[in-house]
Amino acid sequence: MRLPIPALVLAGLLPAAAAAQPPDSEALARRLLNSQGCKACHRIEAAGAVTGPNLEKIGSRLSREQLRTVLANPQKHHANGRIGDFSHLQPGEIDALTLFLSNRK
Repeated sequence: MRLPIPALVLAGLLPAAAAAQPPDSEALARRLLNSQGCKACHRIEAAGAVTGPNLEKIGSRLSREQLRTVLANPQKHHANGRIGDFSHLQPGEIDALTLFLSNRK
């Protein structure tokens, strides 16, 4: 018998963060972290550089809304112009990244 994800979380067999993000959304976020060059400056999950802020526990430092604002920056620049904007990303991609990063606690 297969248990649904919430039952696995309650049973302690799956971390709550895993239930908070649909698998396809997490996969999309991981692909974007690589394809957008995030790890060239940021460290996450024991990989990447240390030039920019560590993203390992970014969800405990910034709210989901703050992360969204950083990613969907209307001024179209980040880090005082040191990195490019993400205006080319689709809303679903921003959603996936926001959710993924907000679960890093």
